[in-house]
Amino acid sequence: MTTSKSNPPATDQHLESTTSQTTTIRRLPWTYFHLLLTSSSEITSTSTVAEIDILTARTYLTSALQQFFGITGTAIPVDFLKVEGRDVWIRVPRDDSTIVMSALSGWIGREGVTWRIKGKSEWLGSLVSGDGSHLFEA
Repeated sequence: MTTSKSNPPATDQHLESTTSQTTTIRRLPWTYFHLLLTSSSEITSTSTVAEIDILTARTYLTSALQQFFGITGTAIPVDFLKVEGRDVWIRVPRDDSTIVMSALSGWIGREGVTWRIKGKSEWLGSLVSGDGSHLFEA
C-alpha cells in the first residue's frame, strides 16, 4: 500500500511570511568604572603618582570602601579588568555601584592620593571606546 501526499497550494500569505525576534535587556548585572589615581601634589608641583600595580590599586580601593562602609564595604566583590599606568578599570555588581562610587569619590589616602572617576557605565564597550560622538565630528 502506497500513500502519496500532495503539497498544499502556495498562497501569497505563505510566501511573504517572515520571522522577527526582539530581545530586550532589562537589567545588566555589572557596572564598569574607569578610575584614575591622582595626588594633590600634582596641582602644586610637578611630582605625580607613579604607575601603580594591581595590588596597590586593590589596597587603595579596599581602603576607600572600608573607610566609608566598614566591613560591609570590603565585602563588595570587585573585579580588576585592567591596570595601565595610573588608570584602572574595574567591574562591580550593579546593585553596589552607588556605594563604590560614593566611597571612591570621597576617599583621600596617605599623601593626598585620591581616586578620580573618569567614567561609569553598564556597558564596558562604551566606557572603553567612548560614546561614539567622535564619529560625527567634522
